[in-house]
Amino acid sequence: MWGPLIIAILYFVILIGLANYFLHSRIKNMVDFSMGGQSLTWGLVTLALALIPHGSGHTMSLWESSSVMGAAVLWWPIIVGGAFIPIMMFWTGPWVRNLKVETIPEAMGLLYGHKMRFLHCSIQIGTWTAIAMAETLATAGAIYGLCAGVLPYQPWCIILAFLLMIGYIIFGGVLELVWISTINVIVMTVGSYLALFFLGTWLAANVGGWEGILATYAQVDQLWKFDLFNFSPETLFQVIIPVAVLHICAGGVAQGMYIPLLSARTDEDCRKGFWICSLTNVLTCFPWVVIALCGMAIPAFAAIGPKLIVMEVALKTMPQWVYALLMVSLLTSVLSTGSAIIMGNATVFVNDILKGACNPAMSDSTRLKLMRPMILVCGLLAAVPAMIAPILFPVFLWAFSFGIPLFLIFLFGLIWKTSKPAAWITVIVTYIVNFWWTFATPAWASGPWALNMYPVTLCSVVLGFILFAALPGEPGMLRRTNTAAVAYASAEHPNMK
Repeated sequence: MWGPLIIAILYFVILIGLANYFLHSRIKNMVDFSMGGQSLTWGLVTLALALIPHGSGHTMSLWESSSVMGAAVLWWPIIVGGAFIPIMMFWTGPWVRNLKVETIPEAMGLLYGHKMRFLHCSIQIGTWTAIAMAETLATAGAIYGLCAGVLPYQPWCIILAFLLMIGYIIFGGVLELVWISTINVIVMTVGSYLALFFLGTWLAANVGGWEGILATYAQVDQLWKFDLFNFSPETLFQVIIPVAVLHICAGGVAQGMYIPLLSARTDEDCRKGFWICSLTNVLTCFPWVVIALCGMAIPAFAAIGPKLIVMEVALKTMPQWVYALLMVSLLTSVLSTGSAIIMGNATVFVNDILKGACNPAMSDSTRLKLMRPMILVCGLLAAVPAMIAPILFPVFLWAFSFGIPLFLIFLFGLIWKTSKPAAWITVIVTYIVNFWWTFATPAWASGPWALNMYPVTLCSVVLGFILFAALPGEPGMLRRTNTAAVAYASAEHPNMK
């Protein structure tokens, strides 16, 4: 079944080719490549940011988890759209822009010195490479579904996933990523909801429509799976709290998540499209869960299992062109996230390691020349392990947990207090706890406390507040900046009240 795959590949090749044709000439320096020349309008910022945090977590992970936890898994995107995105658009994004930096580790260096900057570099590249690996596997899974298994998953689907991810960013950098993501978020919205329409038509003709699906779940006493507010302990402690903490904290110090905001023209362009961005991020997740829940109610489809249920339902109930469009929609989600992560890692590698640590005098032209090779390197760091190692849920928890203390000291250093001793002690002790819980979980830790996220969060918050309150330091960077601005204005205009 090569047709849908050929359609998808042609779509992305044409899209990438057009982006290269129109944008390549605009890349004249490093800021043009890694920050879009800080020229993005609010519309581009809005739609790109809606898609970049999407990925497999908002698609494949959701529909697979819904077989156990039902529609309550949708709290994952609701939290991201309702908490993570507004925090980024209204506060942390503009704050970082005001520091006049190109990377988040560089901002951390302004707060706590070069050593903390280099630690953040290591954590950024190490942990987010694991997430990029997951997105590579998810992209390969979508490609495998597109061709109905005709192309072997390993290695060819993974190789094709790697090539698409690299093609997404290597020609035009951030401008290419943002423009393609903007087009793709429209394609994904149309494709996923169009698939729902065709599924509804098929259900009405074959299983009694939506009522037939509900009746099937009622027979096995599982109607609760359609209750968005089914706050069972499992949903609360395995979805809502972990997503709220991990996504906000890990994403809040991740270079890839800040790409549209750092590339915006003004702070107002960061904030203006908040409602569109949040709603788009949330609503584009619903179709995947609905399709999965419907499929699991039909024995002929459910037999394939939750991992492939959406592909199976779409393949058997929709015209081939709709199936192809749905799989392209899936690809747009995982490709945008994976490419943004690789772009962020490459930017940190060049700016903070090769320049910041190895050659502070490096010229802008040299940095620009290094970016494309580093994109390839960062892509390979994700793709090569994907050939041999599966992504496990504990890997996500471990990787994301490294961002919790970094986000906490980042916020403290910006708005409250900058204390190097407090920051270092908080980070080191918390990382020891993270390794301990991950590789030698205490026997007494049961239930939610068996997940490393909970002790890491508790340690970060309690230790952080105590140490930052007790140890000496300076006022937060934003407070110092505002004080300096007021002092300057007073000196320039002594008669102002």
